[in-house]
Amino acid sequence: MKQESSYIMKTSNIYDAAEAVELKMKQIHPKLFGLFCPVKYKLLSTEPVYVPYLFLVFHYSLVRGSKKEEAGRLSPFDRDGQIGVVFDMNEAHAFHYDLFDDLELVQLRKDAMEGRFMKASCTEQEAVRNSMEYAKWQYLRKVFHAIPEITLERKQFFVRQAVLLNLECRGRQYEKFAYQDRFGAKSEHISGLRVRLNV
Repeated sequence: MKQESSYIMKTSNIYDAAEAVELKMKQIHPKLFGLFCPVKYKLLSTEPVYVPYLFLVFHYSLVRGSKKEEAGRLSPFDRDGQIGVVFDMNEAHAFHYDLFDDLELVQLRKDAMEGRFMKASCTEQEAVRNSMEYAKWQYLRKVFHAIPEITLERKQFFVRQAVLLNLECRGRQYEKFAYQDRFGAKSEHISGLRVRLNV
């Protein structure tokens, strides 16, 4: 029986909790014409959390050449390469990931975690399957105008440390994450995780 590890992989922090919250509040309060913000969010409460993610690398192969091509040799029209995907297991959606970038994962003892571990809203198998479909249909098909064969090469579970913000705006309540790693500072839309296809 496989023994469960006492460590978990996480992205490296570059902000403390207070700095992450301040940055996030600035992101959700953009100024119109640099003068004022027409929508105001009221911060009700905060909670330290760890958000589960899955990093996956897929190999793809697209054969367009003649069947008479020498075995094991690609024609000029064939494509063979890798694509990276990061899957948010809390919100159950995938992002493309730049394979030339570095997640900068570090080990963290589980008994040293300071905050609540967010429950995944899907299984690991579902995350792999959804990531594969996303890579094929939302990205590779648009790049190559065809659906290549795709297989999973490797995967890595990790967490991102964040502050869960409970917000109120116009009588409604919302939840947002203020991530403490460098990805959280770059893009609200795709969580800062960058895209690159390795061909």
